Amino acid sequence: MKQNSNYKTKLNQNESENFNENTAPQENLTNDNKVSFNTIIKITYPMIISMFSMNIMIFIDRAFVAKFNLTEFAATMPASNLATTIGSIFSGIIGYCAVLISQYYGAKRFNKCSSTIWQGIYLSLIFSILLLVTSPFTSGIFKLMGHSGNLLNYEVQFFYFIMVANSIQLFQTTFSCFYRAIGNTKIIMHVGIISNISNILLDWLLISGNLGFPKLGGIKGSGLATVISCIIGLLLYGILLNKGIYKKQFSIFSNKQFNKDLCFKLLRFGIPAGIQTFVSMGYYSFLLLIIGKTSEFNLSCANIAFTIEGISVLPVIGLATAVSVIVGHERGAKKTDTIIDIVKKSAIIGSVFSFIIIFIYNVFPETLISIFNNGEDAAKFLLINNYTVTLVKITSIWILFDTLQIIISNVLRSIGDTKFMMKIFTIIPFLFYILLPYALCNVLKLSLLWIWIDLFIYTLLMLSLVLVRLLKGKWKSINVI
Repeated sequence: MKQNSNYKTKLNQNESENFNENTAPQENLTNDNKVSFNTIIKITYPMIISMFSMNIMIFIDRAFVAKFNLTEFAATMPASNLATTIGSIFSGIIGYCAVLISQYYGAKRFNKCSSTIWQGIYLSLIFSILLLVTSPFTSGIFKLMGHSGNLLNYEVQFFYFIMVANSIQLFQTTFSCFYRAIGNTKIIMHVGIISNISNILLDWLLISGNLGFPKLGGIKGSGLATVISCIIGLLLYGILLNKGIYKKQFSIFSNKQFNKDLCFKLLRFGIPAGIQTFVSMGYYSFLLLIIGKTSEFNLSCANIAFTIEGISVLPVIGLATAVSVIVGHERGAKKTDTIIDIVKKSAIIGSVFSFIIIFIYNVFPETLISIFNNGEDAAKFLLINNYTVTLVKITSIWILFDTLQIIISNVLRSIGDTKFMMKIFTIIPFLFYILLPYALCNVLKLSLLWIWIDLFIYTLLMLSLVLVRLLKGKWKSINVI
């Protein structure tokens, strides 16, 4: 990918001249020639804890809904994934604020960091309006896929709740990008824990009507809890941004004017990243719709297996996100020789975590699955348990490969290799998430087990592609800032 020559020459000279070392926010986390394990862990562990708290929240949230009503539970994952898919192209663009800010931070161009935040806020406002206006039309996808009855009604209801939550989270993403990009991941951890605890508490109060609260049921109670917890998180981020240290060192409120060049940069690199996120989430959502078309039983098994998989995926995403920040600092400081070493060390950390998860999945699968038992239909849940155990064990096989793929993919995106990532994540998942699953389950009428085998092969292939791309080093010619 060739960088536009305008971006090579339009450096903000005033910014460099006005920079005062005494007001530098903090030393870059990567001042040494090599980045140590300690450095990676220092910036990574708050992100892992934050993601793990989100994982626990989602796990408990789904368990609350499952215990209330299994049909409502079956509706939650297709609805939430479709809503998240539609919003993901916008969140992918906004999320690229972290890449720009981390590289500007590594280059010590701090005014650009704060200006990028405001461009993210302006774009979030536009995108959130688009999400809300189009939601009555996009909700028709469930009916188009052949869903009907109570399942369809619950899916549409939950879809609307998550679309509202996604609109709020666009602004959350902008703020969290700033804290993440400057290495202050503890703030993200604290806000995430508070928001997720709030969500769990509100689930308990609203789904079953505890402590005198109205009994809203699984879909309405969980949906409203999600929206309120998102608002809490957004308010916390906004309050913390008003601290004097950020106003003084980054001139947060002095750089709020619209910046055409920065917005264009966000769109130029962010749109491919957003499209990649969109198609990845979209394929996953359609996979669930394909599974749901076979039977409610298969959908319940898949929902449980994928929810359990989240125990491993979200913390790994936290690790990969934090590592991409370190890589961004290095790239901004023009220290590209350390990047491969960072990837190796983060891969070792991720592998250790993966082996722990593999052990849990193979030794305690029934315990994990039993959390979703509402106790009302023992015979039905016994069948679900017996089938889902096999799915969970197959999932454990691809955990390690998926961990490495996620880390390398995030590193490539953080360097600006978004067009390549968009291409492979648009083409290959279409085969493994749409065509093959549809043929296996709806044409050949094979069991759900074959989709899990299909996903295992997919994980190996994607890891091979991103690893080859990283080692070839074409990303070294990409200059984001």
